[in-house]
Amino acid sequence: MKSDWIDLGPLSEFPAEVPVLRKDDTGRRFACVLRGGEVHALDDRCPHQGYPLSQGALRGGVLTCAWHNWKFELASGACTFGGEPVRRYATRIDGGRVHLNRAVDTAAEVRRLVAGLREAILRDEPARALREGLRLGALGLHRGETGLGSLHLAFEVLAKDGAERAEYGFDHGLALLADLCAWVERGRIPAEEAFVVAAHAIGEASARLGPRGKGSGKVGARSPLARIADFELDEPAKVSEALAAERRDEAEARMRELVEIRGTAGARRALMPFVAQHLYDYGHGAIFLSKALDLAERFSSAADEVLAASTVQLAWATADTSLPPFTATRAALARLADLPLPGPDSAAAATRPDAAPLEGAERAAFEAEVLAGEQPAVEATVRSLARGAGPLALLGAIGHAAAVRLARFDSAWEARLDAEVGVLDVTHAVTFAEAAAALGREALPREAAQLAVLAAGFVGKLRKADAAAPRASAATTATTTRARGGGLLQAAEARDVGAALAIARELDAAGRRRAFAELAPFAAFDAAVRPIFTAHAVKTLEALERLESSDPQPDGAYLAALLTHVVPVRPELSARRIAAVAKKFMSDGRPPDGLY
Repeated sequence: MKSDWIDLGPLSEFPAEVPVLRKDDTGRRFACVLRGGEVHALDDRCPHQGYPLSQGALRGGVLTCAWHNWKFELASGACTFGGEPVRRYATRIDGGRVHLNRAVDTAAEVRRLVAGLREAILRDEPARALREGLRLGALGLHRGETGLGSLHLAFEVLAKDGAERAEYGFDHGLALLADLCAWVERGRIPAEEAFVVAAHAIGEASARLGPRGKGSGKVGARSPLARIADFELDEPAKVSEALAAERRDEAEARMRELVEIRGTAGARRALMPFVAQHLYDYGHGAIFLSKALDLAERFSSAADEVLAASTVQLAWATADTSLPPFTATRAALARLADLPLPGPDSAAAATRPDAAPLEGAERAAFEAEVLAGEQPAVEATVRSLARGAGPLALLGAIGHAAAVRLARFDSAWEARLDAEVGVLDVTHAVTFAEAAAALGREALPREAAQLAVLAAGFVGKLRKADAAAPRASAATTATTTRARGGGLLQAAEARDVGAALAIARELDAAGRRRAFAELAPFAAFDAAVRPIFTAHAVKTLEALERLESSDPQPDGAYLAALLTHVVPVRPELSARRIAAVAKKFMSDGRPPDGLY
């Protein structure tokens, strides 16, 4: 670090124990205090909101900001009450004059700011986290080519820290981060606003939790890997074996080492056999793995933490399709063994699943069976695979059927006090279908076929969520909205779902593409209050847009599904439902009504 000393004036102008303001020739301000024979110098601008510390009070070596009572130690700049620390500058007294070194030790400053950023995330203080992130970005160390601009390093810290502390593994906050980063890179939302939303979503879920997997997830004297004699054989299959046996520490440890050896691609290959076996946690197993792979590829330094978190999530996940209601899906998966699909040991395994689209009439008939219920959905999928249909083509049609199912959602479910059903339940069919397609592109043909069966069965199983009749037309309302100068976004902001749907029906393919982009800020910042609802709004929009963009025969179902989800004001926390379900359970001991 090069020195940059400036003269602040004679020592006689610095009375003991009294804050003194000094400025340099560029206008930078320093709060200086003579104490114990030394002049201490801090940034004059309080790191909270910029009020002058030189107008604060000094007690016992602690300088207090007069505006919000934040307190800073003169000797270190540490904040003892409030939030982030203040920058401190080196000084010296030479020949009766006070000199200050304006130079910044970049390495030390990075360490200080990263520590402050992590503490802000730990305490779920998104405003403070953003301030520290902006200061970190101002050091000029970011990689501007990523599209995240000066906040790149802050986003990377957020990904790494959130994954490290996620108690039960990869979660909605991390999934939200993956999508928001993509939206920032596309220019849809400002980086600063995206960071605040992501920091709160991650911070709320893991506030005040320490690192989850450091003790068991690294090689060491007490690590499970220290007791695994054959690890040097580098067997990715061991990850799935550990997951199946619920040996969580071993699975996480193996994943960390696998990422180090084989990278993100190796992690994908190791987890695909497990993820393709079942529908896990209402689809979150595949959904979160897809998002984790996105994050790991974007932030390579955080890849081990992110993919370890995904492994931990799978280790805790419920295998939904092992439950009694999914008998038809299990039978269909078993029937895949009779089909000539290449497995991992086959010479044809290197080929990728065929993505040739279904023809119009064939696709319409297939989607009708998917929407008819779990059994017809999975049986139609197996028949189509047996006839030679590609798993990716089927997943495309299943994704469209999932959008239709979401657009049909009966909001009466959310008014019931005896059932824990909401629109988020149905969004999972959409996001699972999209994640299955994304994973399926790099999967073995048999794995992609399994994902197609799981996705079809999931969409069919949610048939009970449909409204009895289609939503009534709102052409008159839409006309009124347009007459007032409003469009789709204005209808969404007014929470007028009828008008929004009517306007959407008038859009062509190009108009729908613009609509997804226009609605992105609404989904991220305005559609909901609780982070979990925001996360679902964002990932559902992203999934629906991806499904439409890859659909060779796109229509308005995807946008209609999005509007059905994000436009209405929905209950985010129903005390009455929580109380009613709990009282009923205490009375009869039976589970609440649900979709399956």
